[in-house]
Amino acid sequence: LFKKTLPSSSLMEIKVTSEVMRARALSVLRKVTRGPRNALASPALDLIVLAINGKKVGFGKVIVMIDEMVANLKKEQMDDDNKKEYCETQFDLAEDKKKELELSVSGSEV
Repeated sequence: LFKKTLPSSSLMEIKVTSEVMRARALSVLRKVTRGPRNALASPALDLIVLAINGKKVGFGKVIVMIDEMVANLKKEQMDDDNKKEYCETQFDLAEDKKKELELSVSGSEV
C-alpha cells in the first residue's frame, strides 16, 4: 500500500524542486545581468534568461548553452593571454630599440 502512494508524491516533489531550481537560476542570472558591474552582461546570458523564462526549454539545453558559453570564454581568455604576451614582447623590443637610439644619439653628440 505504501509503495503505491510513494511515486505520486515523489513526482510532485521533483516538479516543485525543478521549479524552485528554475527560479533560483533565473534570480542569479538577473542579478548578474542587472548588477552594478554590468561587464558580465552579455547576449548569451540574456538568451539563457529567455530560455529559462520560456519554460519550454529543459535544463539540459540551458546547461549545454552554459557549457558552450564557458568554452567560448576560455577560448577568448587564451586569445587575450596570447595578445598580452605579444604586446609585452613588442613593448620590450621597442624599449630596447629606444635605448639603443638614445645611446647612439648621445654617443654622436660627444
